[in-house]
Amino acid sequence: MRVACFIAGVVAASAVEVTPVQKVIQLMNGMLEKGKKEKHEEQVQFAAYKQFCDDTSVEKARAIKEASEQIESLEALIGKCEATIEKRTKEIAQLDEDISVYEGDLKATTAVRKMEHNDYQATHKDYTESVDALTAAIAIIKKKAYDRKQAASMLLQVKQDLVPAHARRVLDAFLATTETAEDVGLDVSAPEANAYESHSGGIIDMLEKLKDK
Repeated sequence: MRVACFIAGVVAASAVEVTPVQKVIQLMNGMLEKGKKEKHEEQVQFAAYKQFCDDTSVEKARAIKEASEQIESLEALIGKCEATIEKRTKEIAQLDEDISVYEGDLKATTAVRKMEHNDYQATHKDYTESVDALTAAIAIIKKKAYDRKQAASMLLQVKQDLVPAHARRVLDAFLATTETAEDVGLDVSAPEANAYESHSGGIIDMLEKLKDK
């Protein structure tokens, strides 16, 4: 009976005891399960990262395409602006040249107008003085007994270049006659005096015509 119990105890002990090989197998199985778990976790993490990379790649590709199109558009705009700048620069240069010419023309025209104005003022003054002298001479000559020297003095104030050639000759003859009359004392009643007075009437008509002109 004791022997049977001993044998049974040895067999039971042998059944419970784990061999080294079994321990190694158990350890390897544990490592396998752990590796599978870590592999799964890494696969899940890699899938998420891959999705992120794919999404980012698509977004970046789209952004690059849009930026490239914008660059092309801006380059075309820059080229157009450069052409416009070149054109406007030439136009500005031409306008500057035109302005320079116009300023020169304006300066020359202003100088001419100033000279013409001065000439007009001088001519107007001459005409005014001549008209005044003619008016005074006519008034003097119309008197029956007038001061011939005074009349001659008034006529001498008339600008000779304002009087036509024919009228100048008549005036010169009248002035010469006036001097002769003064020398011989032709201010008394005589046939010569009557002729002289008749001659004076013609002078008055001519002087009045000159004055009207």
